[in-house]
Amino acid sequence: MLNNPGVDESVRRVGDDLKSWTPGEAAPVLAVRAACGIAVAMAAVALLGHPGWGQAAIMGAWLGGVALLTPGTRTGPSLPLLVGFAGALGVVLGAIDNPALLVAAAAVYAFTLTFTGSVTHVAGVTFTVSGIMFFLAEHITVGTTPHVAAIAVLAGGTLQALMALLPPYFRWAEDRRTLAEAWLALAAEAEALASNPDAPFDTEALHEAARELDRRRVLPAAILDARRQIYAVSAAIGRTASARARADAQDRDTVAFYSEALEMAARLLTHFAGRITARRPAELDWDDLLAGLSQNPMATATGTMPTEIGGLLRTLHETGGFAERITSGGDSVVADPALAHATSTVRQAAGQLRARLHRHDPVVHHALRRAGVIALAMTIGLLWPTGHGYWIPLTAWLVLQADFSGTLTRGVTRAAGTTGGVVLASLLGLLIPQGQVWISLTILAYALLAYLMRPVSMLVFTAAVSGFTVFQIDLTGENPLSAALDRGACTLVGAALAIGFYVLVPTWQTRRLGDLLGDLVDAYRDYARLVLDRQAHPDDYDRKTMHAAIDQVRARRAALTQAADQAKAEPIGGPGPLSGDVLGAEAALSRAARALVAVNATLGREEDAPGLACVDEFADALDAAYMRLAALARNAAPPRGVDLSDATERLDRALGAIEDRGTRTRRNVLRWESDNLVDALDDAAHVMTGWVD
Repeated sequence: MLNNPGVDESVRRVGDDLKSWTPGEAAPVLAVRAACGIAVAMAAVALLGHPGWGQAAIMGAWLGGVALLTPGTRTGPSLPLLVGFAGALGVVLGAIDNPALLVAAAAVYAFTLTFTGSVTHVAGVTFTVSGIMFFLAEHITVGTTPHVAAIAVLAGGTLQALMALLPPYFRWAEDRRTLAEAWLALAAEAEALASNPDAPFDTEALHEAARELDRRRVLPAAILDARRQIYAVSAAIGRTASARARADAQDRDTVAFYSEALEMAARLLTHFAGRITARRPAELDWDDLLAGLSQNPMATATGTMPTEIGGLLRTLHETGGFAERITSGGDSVVADPALAHATSTVRQAAGQLRARLHRHDPVVHHALRRAGVIALAMTIGLLWPTGHGYWIPLTAWLVLQADFSGTLTRGVTRAAGTTGGVVLASLLGLLIPQGQVWISLTILAYALLAYLMRPVSMLVFTAAVSGFTVFQIDLTGENPLSAALDRGACTLVGAALAIGFYVLVPTWQTRRLGDLLGDLVDAYRDYARLVLDRQAHPDDYDRKTMHAAIDQVRARRAALTQAADQAKAEPIGGPGPLSGDVLGAEAALSRAARALVAVNATLGREEDAPGLACVDEFADALDAAYMRLAALARNAAPPRGVDLSDATERLDRALGAIEDRGTRTRRNVLRWESDNLVDALDDAAHVMTGWVD
């Protein structure tokens, strides 16, 4: 195990996480706004004479502010409200007096929140942030009842929801950023293809952006139109890259022309992404761009633009129109009916949870593991001889992640940050004057620091959160040094429990890589069948089915690459492929997909194109080849092989015999890309063959 490269990778990631510092991600306006919410809550509590529910109200406002500043979430009132509701429920459950029932409730609470939070990123953030109220319930219910404290927590979350509506309020800021990430992913793709037409796909950002926008109930029409046009941009880029690959290697001017067009596409998409997210976007001179492209020797010699570049320019011009509409902000807002959207969302979430509710699903494994960790940590916390035992389950709750790498890096970072934070806060308690005003100002300073540092540094954020918690609910008259050491010890115990429990009851991503690769091969197979069926029978083409297949490929590829990245840091070996093996096979499959994208792009939006019936036989052979690859990926006995080279030769002869000039371009692309497709699949099969026991 110690010789596994995952050990070195784990150490490297821990170091990177401890040193991570991204000031460009800071959101000072939101941080100050959230801190103002804390200040309003503290002022209201002070004016009311510091009632028993005051701490609960301040903690509710604190949690609402954390939710407001969570990276990747939409700035708006909904998330602070959700955190308030979930936090209120945690207070009620965490105030159970019976220790045995409390431990059981902690386990059920942890399992339910973890499993339910797997539906969406927002749900995961909501439940993780609000879950800490379960462990703080004993402290914030002193002097009041659990139900009153729960109402106060909800009121604090509601206050931050109102703060989210104050100006400057950029309603569509997160949606613009999401769309910009999709355009940037396409720009990166175009730039890579400009120098290497066989560059592998990198569609995680594109898939994530499309999925997030599809979840929205209310969006401006321009953002919706731009979301739907993502497929057209990708197809236009693929068509131009295919033309570049088909260009004669000796014809440098032609290759340079297509490369320049792809580089221009990358610059334009990057400009559009900046335009819809910047406060003062720069202007764009289309005439200057086109003048530079038209001066290429190839364009000068022919006096015309190739069809592929012309189509790319038209598509990008349409994208520029969407960017202009989004920037102007005068576009109409399109909204699904609230009840219908909510019902559909609930049905979709319930379907996802039902599909995951079986013993082999990694989400269930993680939920059970978290329930076990929290039950054990809660038991140790209740038996801890001092009053700081709650830090043990609280730390374990925040540290334990769904993968080993995340648990280890977050565990070390949170342990270091929390330990340093509680020690400094405890010692700071000796220096500041013992008065409510000074303590309140210190709490507010810690809150502002935490809000500013949340997207910048997890280490500093954790230290600030620890200081906030110490001064808000745990600053007593005990010896500060001994209290600091005790809190630090509890933090280390909680982190060690989370990391150790994961090692004892793991869900190693390495063990899942073969199955995930098999799922991706199945998705590629479906896409290949649709692409070739469209060439053979254009009248049967259904755009929605094709887009669903593309989304399926992107989703499964994202799942595979994420698991492979996590597996790199796991200190285990086989059986089965390791992350490097899987990524090598995926790169070959990606090259095959590039060929299919180029073939699909030859039809564009044509609706009356003639069919190429000779493609059916090749499609059947390709289907069988993908089935064999899926079996190899899953380490199963593969079905009988198929001679793809022979099928390609027959296809080439059949296409060459057709004399229809209207299909000449399609046939040329198909003949060219079929060879690339077969070569790529042969490479993938060669990589996978060694996996079969």
